[in-house]
Amino acid sequence: MRNYHNILAAMANRIKDMLRIFAVGIVAVGISCGITFAEEAISEKGDPEYRIAVNDILDISVYGEPDLTKTVRVSPEGTITYPLIGNIKAVGLTTQELQNRLTELLMKDYIVNPQVTVFIKEYAKVYVLGQVKNPGAYELKSGLTVIGAIAMAGGLTDIASGNSTKIIRTHKGKKETIQVPIDSILKGGDTSRDIVVQPDDTIVVPESFF
Repeated sequence: MRNYHNILAAMANRIKDMLRIFAVGIVAVGISCGITFAEEAISEKGDPEYRIAVNDILDISVYGEPDLTKTVRVSPEGTITYPLIGNIKAVGLTTQELQNRLTELLMKDYIVNPQVTVFIKEYAKVYVLGQVKNPGAYELKSGLTVIGAIAMAGGLTDIASGNSTKIIRTHKGKKETIQVPIDSILKGGDTSRDIVVQPDDTIVVPESFF
């Protein structure tokens, strides 16, 4: 009889252990799902610190006001045109700051307590050409530098002349060329010589002839 009781006690303890492990597993799954949902939410909403740039395409909506749901492109002057308001500066603002500004302007004369939402539908582009592994157009995210853009394009090829890399940029209607010594920056670690790219910049990495 004592052995029987011992066996039952052992089984009970075993069941308790299994239940404890199961409970921990449920909590872990919950945490994992929470992280996944949070990541998806962040991904859907975008980078909250991103500053709107020229040529970004924005989706703007006001709850309950279908006529105010618009897709607009940021002009070269840094503005957007929006119903009832007209031109408003957008460049340099976060989506939250633009939401607040639109809400403020709509509340003045037009709508009571408007619920404005601003999303970036499409980022402005930067073009990476020449001796990179995947030349093409890439989304310009906040703070992107020449080295970062080249990394997005897969990095330099074996025959690239990194120190001859240049940015072709249009400023006030005139084209200018900016030299960026990629090899020297990478070898020396002096990232202060790297340059933040601007909308519609074209980065060209030529072929080395040696």
